[in-house]
Amino acid sequence: HPTEMTADLEAMRGAAADARILVVFQPHLFSRTQELGTEMGQALALADASVVLDIYPAREDPVPGITSALIIDAAKAAGAEVTAVHDQADVPAAVAGMAKPGDLVLTMGAGDVTDLGPRILDHLSSGR
Repeated sequence: HPTEMTADLEAMRGAAADARILVVFQPHLFSRTQELGTEMGQALALADASVVLDIYPAREDPVPGITSALIIDAAKAAGAEVTAVHDQADVPAAVAGMAKPGDLVLTMGAGDVTDLGPRILDHLSSGR
């Protein structure tokens, strides 16, 4: 939800004011993206850079025309640096291409995005 996204990013910014914040975000549900996609994109603009994955559908069937692009477009309109990644296997390399020493990487979403944390860390620590 955009309110929680904003609260999390503001808290991270307050706790580590000098660090860049990178977000890996997986939208949850087509209906939620349809309703709140613009606000989610605006929340992502609080990060220094974001990777946005495809929507985690959970129990829902796809909704024609509703994709992560709604969030990405809103984030870019708010001035955010955003990269779309469609295959989770590509996320660690995408983050490594953006990350600098001292950056904070945060995964956000209600799907399986949290499974990426260890893979991102492994990729960053191996220097790949």
